[in-house]
Amino acid sequence: MLLLSSSTLSYEWSRMTSELVDNEEDPHHGLPDIWNGKQVVCFHFPEGASPSEFADGRHHIDYDGTDFKTDKNWDSTGACVGGFEGYEAGLDLLNAAVEVRPNLLALNATEFSFGIMIDSIGGVIPCEVYTCAEDWSSGAYWEILNDGAYSMVGISDLALNDDTVVTWQIRVY
Repeated sequence: MLLLSSSTLSYEWSRMTSELVDNEEDPHHGLPDIWNGKQVVCFHFPEGASPSEFADGRHHIDYDGTDFKTDKNWDSTGACVGGFEGYEAGLDLLNAAVEVRPNLLALNATEFSFGIMIDSIGGVIPCEVYTCAEDWSSGAYWEILNDGAYSMVGISDLALNDDTVVTWQIRVY
């Protein structure tokens, strides 16, 4: 016998009927409205380099692992993991998001005295997707956006708000 509480049914209904935020000025733009006021981590992959499960659009995965909405019209492929609450440090939120789908969003990072550098996400290494010069005159790296803007600090030092949206994407220089 399956027993579901009214709060569980209500939340499932909210997921099924959620709409994407349509305000481009809002850091939650393009995210399900049930994540308004919640913390989110997005992983955007270059076309053709996304893990196969995310190659058909940008997936919206709730904190419990439920992949409940895919935006096939978004300008990149990947996944946003959201609905988190109470995280104060960027690295803790990032690790929580990765743990929701550890096989698909596995991190590889190098620790330096000034913080960590993300080498790969989901097996995607920037210099395997884009050409990187040996003298570092051109290349690519995983960059972090905080509420849609380039973050002035790394994930190790990023202080979060109640509704922070952290986005990872490859930056080419």
